Amino acid sequence: MEDRLLIQANKLSYKINDNKLFSNFSLSLSAGQAIHIKGSNGSGKSTLLRILGGITEPSKGFVDKKPNINLSYLGHKNALKTYLTVRDNLILLNLKGKREINNLLDLFGLNDRLDIVTGNLSFGQQKKLALIRIFINKSDLILLDEPFVGLDSETQEILSNFLNKKVSEGVGLIFTSHIAANIQANTVSISS
Repeated sequence: MEDRLLIQANKLSYKINDNKLFSNFSLSLSAGQAIHIKGSNGSGKSTLLRILGGITEPSKGFVDKKPNINLSYLGHKNALKTYLTVRDNLILLNLKGKREINNLLDLFGLNDRLDIVTGNLSFGQQKKLALIRIFINKSDLILLDEPFVGLDSETQEILSNFLNKKVSEGVGLIFTSHIAANIQANTVSISS
């Protein structure tokens, strides 16, 4: 793999029993690039992201990643401990950069929610917290499955701007979204 190339998918196929979700799918992503994966419901977008993240094995094909790549993934579920406070959900990550955490909490409007039990937050606020947990990591590659779902239009714009900034700083981004996003990205369609 060349130096800036973060990930490359080669002729991926995936099927469940005899139901083929997609076949012969390939892509490559270098540092500082974004890809928006589009497709109809049930076309395998979420499965593809899990394959790219190394969570699910493809039926055929393979994925090459840059050695020692720092990868962050957020799927449909927010992966939060709803019985803990916002602060405790962040403490679980054993984080160092307090200034960066505070900046993200300010950006996404959760700085006054630190002592609220996460289960008492709205769906949109929980989504913001899940995104903050992803963005705190020093990632080379970010994989996001429908990141705009549950967010109001103002927060969608904040998220788009944040992701564009990350990409301009050299982070790679692959995301799915049915919601129009203002992200500078190449579009790739997935189908069986």
